[in-house]
Amino acid sequence: MSRLLVGFLLALALGAPSYGQESTGTQQITSLDQLLDSVRQEQQRQRARNDQREREFLRDNTRQKELIAQARRDFDKRQRQNQPLVAVTENNEKEIAALQKQLKTLVQEVGDLASTFHEFAGDFSAVMRESMISAQFPQRIETLGTLAAGDAQPTIGQIESLWLLLQQEMTESGKIARFDAPVVAVDGSAQQREVLRVGTFSVYAGADFLRYVPETGELLLLSRQPSTRLREAAQEFAAQTSGVAPVTVDPSRGSLLGMLAYTPSLRERIEQGGSIGLIILFLGAFGLLLTLWRTLYLATVYLRMQAQMRNVGKPSLSNPLGRVLCAVEGVSLDEEELLQLKLDEAVLAEIPALERGNGLIKLLAATSPLLGLLGTVTGMILTFQAISLFGTGDPKLMAGGISQALVTTVLGLVVAIPLLFGHSLINALSRSMIQRLDEQCAGVLARNADLQSGG
Repeated sequence: MSRLLVGFLLALALGAPSYGQESTGTQQITSLDQLLDSVRQEQQRQRARNDQREREFLRDNTRQKELIAQARRDFDKRQRQNQPLVAVTENNEKEIAALQKQLKTLVQEVGDLASTFHEFAGDFSAVMRESMISAQFPQRIETLGTLAAGDAQPTIGQIESLWLLLQQEMTESGKIARFDAPVVAVDGSAQQREVLRVGTFSVYAGADFLRYVPETGELLLLSRQPSTRLREAAQEFAAQTSGVAPVTVDPSRGSLLGMLAYTPSLRERIEQGGSIGLIILFLGAFGLLLTLWRTLYLATVYLRMQAQMRNVGKPSLSNPLGRVLCAVEGVSLDEEELLQLKLDEAVLAEIPALERGNGLIKLLAATSPLLGLLGTVTGMILTFQAISLFGTGDPKLMAGGISQALVTTVLGLVVAIPLLFGHSLINALSRSMIQRLDEQCAGVLARNADLQSGG
């Protein structure tokens, strides 16, 4: 055991030469006794330092306790001083919560007002673009567009501006106003002219009807004006400065007048019928002229026969009845058979002249619907050809064939109906006069028989 302790001490002494030097100063440890004394001295010094440190710690701990106690006293003092302020703070917190709730409600209401304002301004802007009043006040479109485009909270001035624009639209819609504005002609040139606006319905420049184009905000001169009667009425209305005057307005605000430009004229309708339509019209014109000529001829013959019947004793060659009576002059009353043959021959000679053209008119009346049907079939063939080549995507490609099909049918019926009435009239006149000739021939034979029986 002593050996182990000696070895440990030697190792400690040899392993820590600086420690031994620090503790013994300049003395060199040469023996175990010196080493033991050095260790004891070092333990005493270390114990002294630890005692000093402990005293310092206790002193510091006491100081800290005093500081903590002082801090607690100060805290209690401040707490007593701040107790009234806590109640004020709590009341302020409650008031702040109520104000925050009120502010949230106001912000929500203002947000609804802003969204409603901008939404209404956008809708009203679209309405004003369509209104022809904007041709008189073009600057309001830009103003209203600015009001509708923003997303911020509207100011009172902006709300008042929107209200004034709305009031202006309502006021001007019930007025008849005159103003100078550029009018775009058919060739695209613009000319400054005096314009008369009747509410929001129609616009006139003298005797010319104008159309308001919302996309460009321009007044466009119609490429096809209404009838002369309506234009003269518009011109008289524009020239009148007071009183009440009639005028034609477009209740659709330009839509009907716009459709007028796309409505084909009579000539364009006829051209849509193609060559078959022209043939139908040619045959119809020929048939109507023939009907008119035959009607005039038969009416003249009818009047002459009526005059001849009032003077049967003096037959005239200017009418069929006179010629029939002249044909039996000089025939002996005893020759009854010869008399009857002469009368029949004269009547048969007059019938072709009275019935001439009846069959041709009837043929034309029957042919016209057939030609119309032919045009219909031809137009449908053209339509199906367009469908097979280009499909059904564009209806305008099929419009030509469909127009020909419908127009030729209409032309055929339009020609056939008056020809049928004309044929019926001519046939009735000719039959009536032939019957009148037969009656007069029977009357001649009856008078001859009376004379023979009386003789």
